[in-house]
Amino acid sequence: MTRPQFEPVHVGLFIGGEWRPAGRGIEVRDPARYDELVGTATRATVADVDDAVAAAKAAQPGWAKIGFKERAAVLAQVLDRLDHDLEARAILYVRENGRTLAEAHGELRAIGANQRLTLELADKLEEGRASSFDRGTTLVRHVPFGVVVSIVPWNAPVTLAMLQVIPALLAGNSVVLKPPESCPLTLIRTIAFFSDLLPPGTLNVVTGLPAEIGERLTTHPDVGKIGFTGSVKSAQHIMAKAAGTIKGVTLELGGNDPAIVLADADLSEATIGKMVAGIFQCSGQVCMAIKRIYVADEIRDQFIDVFRRVADRIVVGHGLADGTSMGPMHTQAGVDRAASLLADSKARGAEIVRLGSVDISADFSRGYFVQPAMVTNLSDDSLLMADEQFCPVIPISGFSDIDEVVRRSNDTHFGLGASVWGRDVGRAADVAKRLEAGTVFVNSHGISSINRRAPYGGIKQSGIGRKAALEGISEYLQLQTLTIAG
Repeated sequence: MTRPQFEPVHVGLFIGGEWRPAGRGIEVRDPARYDELVGTATRATVADVDDAVAAAKAAQPGWAKIGFKERAAVLAQVLDRLDHDLEARAILYVRENGRTLAEAHGELRAIGANQRLTLELADKLEEGRASSFDRGTTLVRHVPFGVVVSIVPWNAPVTLAMLQVIPALLAGNSVVLKPPESCPLTLIRTIAFFSDLLPPGTLNVVTGLPAEIGERLTTHPDVGKIGFTGSVKSAQHIMAKAAGTIKGVTLELGGNDPAIVLADADLSEATIGKMVAGIFQCSGQVCMAIKRIYVADEIRDQFIDVFRRVADRIVVGHGLADGTSMGPMHTQAGVDRAASLLADSKARGAEIVRLGSVDISADFSRGYFVQPAMVTNLSDDSLLMADEQFCPVIPISGFSDIDEVVRRSNDTHFGLGASVWGRDVGRAADVAKRLEAGTVFVNSHGISSINRRAPYGGIKQSGIGRKAALEGISEYLQLQTLTIAG
């Protein structure tokens, strides 16, 4: 692959409506070519966090005062700019994240349309609930938290940031956003396109290392709410820190999403293709990806044949290479995780089949590449079945009884997503209703199948609260009961 040369991108902090020059930097490298520097992000200090929170606190009352409709009008202008320079940002996204160019384009293009659905709800948010009683009148109204901290991960930082920032701003909060230190550049470049539209201090951006600024972000006394997307372990730490000042938290965490394939499921390549996409998108590094498949015994062999045929069309390589359909993992830790899961599976006697092919121009030694794999004949207590793998390795297991497979599917501390596949949609939906997950699909699974007008999120250790729809905005509002005597 002949690749163009790119200049490194350097980004600074955005505090109080001003871009601060890039200071001491955090290096951002291409996961497919780790020897290539993509850019640097400023390594913020605790003092920078304090400045950002102070700016947010000063700006928030004025922003809240203008009302839901007026804020929605400003944010609509923000969304109008999200398509600016999309091609260059998509390429940058590929280089810092590891996804393919098609995946980058798809994500960046969808953000504006999805968040316009949020702004359409502004009229409903104006409504309070008034009631009279024998000693006066009571109004139940929605009020913002004040300063909201938004912490987003590396796997989809632009989408996940906007899923928190737009509802929080619409609700009347000001925001301090912490991008992921390993993948901050595209997100900050996106914010730069609209930063001048917002009142100074309404939105602030601090990049830095969690060990250096994380505790201050999560314990600052002037922060009222934390929105976080990431791992269960990190969420536990954030909740513990937030407890000191009883902050609100909204958490979208990991998942171990089961897919149940019933005996009457459509096994066409088109349908199995949707499942393959729901597994291997972004190299399997998606919280709501299918993580384990249970197939009715009577169709198990046929399913595996079709699944393998479809998955073998995957081409692993650099995300900017023509024909590549799966990029590298984002980190060496992801590669090591995949290797350890496969080693454990092999030690347990499982059958491992590598899928797809490798782009001849891809140099695996220079990047975090993992060829996808299918694993069969594996027990439910294996690491690959019992935990979230977050890599392109998928276990497939058979089942003979609906009650059995429902029990096995629910036997996890996760509860983010799940799916059931079958031609009898009514029967499939009945099975789906028995699954312990916050979002359940029938004959589809994953990000591309989400109804953005409906709330989504996890149960159990997959999260607290919801994103999108009225419920997603409500996460950033508190109820105030105002009673007037007389």
